[in-house]
Order: sequence, then structure tokens, then C-alpha cells
Amino acid sequence: MAKCCIEAESCLNYKRLYMDTKTLTQGPIGTAEAVASACCSATIDLDIGLIVVLTDSGKLARLVSKYRPAVKILACSINASIVRQMNTIRGAIGFKIPTFQGTENVIQFVISEAKNMGLCKGGKIAVIHGTNEDSPDESNIFKILDVTER
Repeated sequence: MAKCCIEAESCLNYKRLYMDTKTLTQGPIGTAEAVASACCSATIDLDIGLIVVLTDSGKLARLVSKYRPAVKILACSINASIVRQMNTIRGAIGFKIPTFQGTENVIQFVISEAKNMGLCKGGKIAVIHGTNEDSPDESNIFKILDVTER
């Protein structure tokens, strides 16, 4: 069964799937969805190996998953219930973090844990988070970080 799933995933045309989803999405869309869409577009255009999403309610990870990126989504939350829910979303892996305070430190922690989990070896990683640490789902920051190998 696993071989069938791997074969089916390898046959998908992610660029066309993204463009179809983008075309069929009714506008106007919110800022969080626009950032999620831009992130998925960047994974097509650049060699991005992982998408890291800091989310409180899971909304942001669901929006990224909607556009079906070819890479894994590491959905990070402080809420264990939300982390479990993220594991049911296509392409997403839920990851519990201790806090959203100090966003840059949280991102570095998540990247080091992603390396330990084998989700990224090096290269580029896309990170989406909000400006206000109290409401991480109100996203308007999208970063592409270069990550060195261990």
C-alpha cells in the first residue's frame, strides 16, 4: 500500500494543481491565505525543502495545505490538541513547541528539530509566522531561510 501511495504522489503535477486551486479560489482572500499561497508558489519556483508554519489554531497550516505543496509542512503549535489535528492534514506534520515568545529563537529551535527528525538536510526552508507573538495565525511574514547541513 505504501508503494502505491508513493507512486501516486510522484505522478502529481504540483504546479498545475497549485494553479488550478489558485484559479478556483474565490476572491478577495485574506492576508493569511495570500501569504500561504505565495509560500506554495515559492516552493514551485525555488528549491525549498520544507515549510515551517507557526500556528496557534491550525488555520495557517490548513491554508498552506490547501494549495498542495510538494514538500512537507511542519505545523508548530503550543497547543497539543492542535498538534494532533495537524497530523490529519495532507502533507502536514504536527510539532509541539514550548512557546511563541522570541520568534527568531523558536524558528531556530524548530529548524534544529526538523534536522533531527530528518525533514531537512540543508538548503532553503520557507517559514510563515505573524508579527504579533500573541496571535501567530494572523500571518503576514513569509521568510525563506538558507539552512546549512548539520
